[in-house]
Amino acid sequence: MGSKITEINKGTFWQLMEETKNQCEQDMDASISWIKKELLSMPPEQSLQFHAIMHGYRDAADKYRLWTAATLIKEYGCSDDGFMDFRAWLIAQGKEIYMAALENPDSLAKVEKYGDCEFESLNYVGDEAYHELTGRSAYEDCTPEMEERVLEKISGEIKYHPLIEYPLQPPDVVTVYPEIGDMIMKTHGIRFFSKDSSIWNTSLPELKAMVEKGAAEVRKLKKAKQKNRDKPRKRNEPSRI
Repeated sequence: MGSKITEINKGTFWQLMEETKNQCEQDMDASISWIKKELLSMPPEQSLQFHAIMHGYRDAADKYRLWTAATLIKEYGCSDDGFMDFRAWLIAQGKEIYMAALENPDSLAKVEKYGDCEFESLNYVGDEAYHELTGRSAYEDCTPEMEERVLEKISGEIKYHPLIEYPLQPPDVVTVYPEIGDMIMKTHGIRFFSKDSSIWNTSLPELKAMVEKGAAEVRKLKKAKQKNRDKPRKRNEPSRI
């Protein structure tokens, strides 16, 4: 365990997540109690800072391609609220797993799943501690300017997957997420990947447009992979020695 945390910044936020994971493992109730106890031992502005950073990392992960991965690995699918709670769960796994998931969501295939990959109460623990210390709401005291500043700093340190903004349909899963695709193949079979299979409500015009853009990007990716495979390999020239 590292030194006692006395203030919350991006570094100590992840330190607290790591300490909580080491102390409480997969017990979410114990995790919330641990985090709250730590926050209550600090001045109230640190609970507000925790709230802002927690929500900043959650918002920075609000990407369609990660949502696709969450829908595939969660047992019961992933609604809007479910995706918010999934992102909280992802944060609770620690910085390494969080960053890896945004760089390549396929890495989630190797992460141990529990609690249906949702951690709703982590969204509120900073606000709860802040309210106990001040009687005020972190949601009200965390200004839009503060939220924007925190999100900008956080987003700048994340290396995103190049297609992270686009929703992905099942037929393209194997191309973009081979490990998740293999996992789904074992549980749902080949029919899940049929061309008519969909996990998005494409009756919504804006979402339909995003799905179509994503499919176009996947076609480009497939074409680039095929072109790379079709390149003639150079034969080793015979030695002249």
